[in-house]
Amino acid sequence: MKIPVRFVTVSDSRRSVARIVHALMPVLIVALIAAIAAPARCGPPVANSIVLPHREETLLPYVARVYSDPAAKDDSDAYYEILKDGKPVYLQKTKQKGEKFYIGTMSKDDPEAAQVKMGMDITGDRQPDLVISEWTGGTNCCLVLHIFEIGPTFRILGTIDTKFAGAGPYFVRLDKNLQTTGMAIQISDWSFANWHADFADSPAPKVVLRFSDDAYRVSPDLMRDSAPTAKDLEARAALVRNYAPSAKGSAWPDAEVSPQLWAMMLDLIYSGNAGDAWKFLDKAWPPKIGGKEAFARDFRAQLAKSPYWPGVEAMNASKHPSDKNDQSAGPSPTATK
Repeated sequence: MKIPVRFVTVSDSRRSVARIVHALMPVLIVALIAAIAAPARCGPPVANSIVLPHREETLLPYVARVYSDPAAKDDSDAYYEILKDGKPVYLQKTKQKGEKFYIGTMSKDDPEAAQVKMGMDITGDRQPDLVISEWTGGTNCCLVLHIFEIGPTFRILGTIDTKFAGAGPYFVRLDKNLQTTGMAIQISDWSFANWHADFADSPAPKVVLRFSDDAYRVSPDLMRDSAPTAKDLEARAALVRNYAPSAKGSAWPDAEVSPQLWAMMLDLIYSGNAGDAWKFLDKAWPPKIGGKEAFARDFRAQLAKSPYWPGVEAMNASKHPSDKNDQSAGPSPTATK
């Protein structure tokens, strides 16, 4: 029996190979994708190493850049860097998620934004400066100002924690008679936040800082002010004495005393009128509340916790042409240490 022999031409062979390849193409593609993806699943994910700045300003030879990295695995999802001649000279990262950095003020629409843009002379030493604002986030929180000199020498000039911020502006030209291009920094001292009162009722006296001797210091000349008139002080004392909850009696610290008492005392002390502050305590203390001496002791202890107290205390101890009262920062005559 003869077996028929079929001669296959080259063209027939090519057609067969093409059919096979065409049929296997989907399988080959799937296998290729799986082969590429398999190593990525076995090893750690490869992070995107390039994070572009979302804010950048330049004052040659300096460049300031602020970054936001939502893919960061730790809490450092935002940071900023300062470069000089293309080389990093400073970098700071956030400590917790939600914090943000800004070059200058937090908003370009802020009235003081133009005053603190990169390169302005903030301190008055005739060198260009840079302000980085750090917003730490959270309720009632929190603004930190980082100030750098970006002249021939790069320097960290100051880090000012404004705590609960408060109302701005922070950079102000208060001293119009001083021949300088610099600005003072005006903030609130929150050392008495939540001290025997809700936050909303907590007083925060104004503090004015000026750059002097390579640091930001309390500026007595910009903080001193005249004390209210005797009539005005008596009216305010009456409000404290007649504070309705104080009518229940009891003694400090359990008694309910109006926070307007220490709010007025702080305003007087932080304007250089400490003597009047202790006189106000004697006038305003509610007649049905005991423990005035204990209050004076606790008030002094809390006051000493303020980072600005040494400067405020020195301001009250120093003589000034406008001084008309005893400026002693000590307790009232009836209060014992």
